[in-house]
Amino acid sequence: MMPSPTGVNCSHIASAMGAALLLACAGAASASDPSPFATVVHDFSPAPGQFANNPAFNDPARAIGPPSGGGTLTPDLSSLVSLGGFGGSITLGFAYPIPNLPPSPTNPRGLDLIVFGNAVYAAGNATRRFAEAATVEVAVDTNNNGVPDDPWYLIPGSHLPHPPSGIYPLTRTLKTWDADTSDPTFPPDDPSWLPPGSPTPPTTFTTSAYRLPALFEVSLLIHPEGPTATQEVTFGYADCTPTLRLGDLNADNVIDDPTIPPHAFYTVPDDPFIVGITPHSGGGDAIDLTWAVDPATGQPANLTHIHFVRITTAVDFLAGPLGELSSEIDAVARVIPPRVSDFNRDRIVDLADLIAFLEAWLPALGGPSPGPPYAFPTIDLESDGVIDLADLIHFLQHWLVDLGG
Repeated sequence: MMPSPTGVNCSHIASAMGAALLLACAGAASASDPSPFATVVHDFSPAPGQFANNPAFNDPARAIGPPSGGGTLTPDLSSLVSLGGFGGSITLGFAYPIPNLPPSPTNPRGLDLIVFGNAVYAAGNATRRFAEAATVEVAVDTNNNGVPDDPWYLIPGSHLPHPPSGIYPLTRTLKTWDADTSDPTFPPDDPSWLPPGSPTPPTTFTTSAYRLPALFEVSLLIHPEGPTATQEVTFGYADCTPTLRLGDLNADNVIDDPTIPPHAFYTVPDDPFIVGITPHSGGGDAIDLTWAVDPATGQPANLTHIHFVRITTAVDFLAGPLGELSSEIDAVARVIPPRVSDFNRDRIVDLADLIAFLEAWLPALGGPSPGPPYAFPTIDLESDGVIDLADLIHFLQHWLVDLGG
């Protein structure tokens, strides 16, 4: 048999494919998968805001199930719930725990959950966003009673402090509201902004949140490095990244695959460290549970999984006639990494995936892993920095199991 252009005898590749077939047949399995989206609202505590009494935006059930993305330029408003101003929150539960995933070839950052809102890019520029940031907290049902009465852990993201143990603990900031809208001492001054169930005048009440710095308390969130920036500097918060239209595989607001189901599209995370939206992801703000800290100490929470997610408006800002900055939430999903075997990311595993992998693998064979460290998709499936026969075997094992699916 003639050697390949890289000097590797093709009989070795054939033998590898045969071995992979035996391994694949021995390990093939299938299982039903419950909904990856939030399934229950445990608490909805909106703060005052311009949409507090608007039935199109004050129904917390709109955060259940998959999102309805509008794209990078115009949001879809049909399934949003508004949290209102500073300190407004929603707490969601899921069909089963969300695991803390390790890094993998198709999820190299090890991202675990995605929060979808209605952020959009200004004039299509990913460094200029209409965003209303919210903090994300997570909890584990340690007492197994099915309700979120357990300790909460904070995702500090890019701009909340990481204090050392016992020093300058992260504390929530309080905001006072006045149910008497004729009293200028405390906001709001418009009775329509008071959520249903608010105290009657002259009672005051408070909300609380981990307040984000002034960078976020603006009508337009602008990347400090300007329009040519490639590395993201704000991450780890909800309602900052657009939610794509279902089936838009490259964030150009055109539906490339009208057949793709929401559970396959909106469970692939965008890379939160790169400006713009990762191809084949559904957008939204991806979170890594490894980022979670104990807010009393700032120390890592070391979570293996979580059961509950709480999202809270974390900016305190009135944008003139646009009203208050209030986070809007569309959905929360757990991450389901794409299959290794779907190399061309068309959601169908077929011969085209094997051809695409070989076209990338053969020229790189025997060399270092090409491209950036978080290339997507990748041919270094063994994650050892070298492209070799083991990567092909790894791919074939998955491809033969998934073929035709």
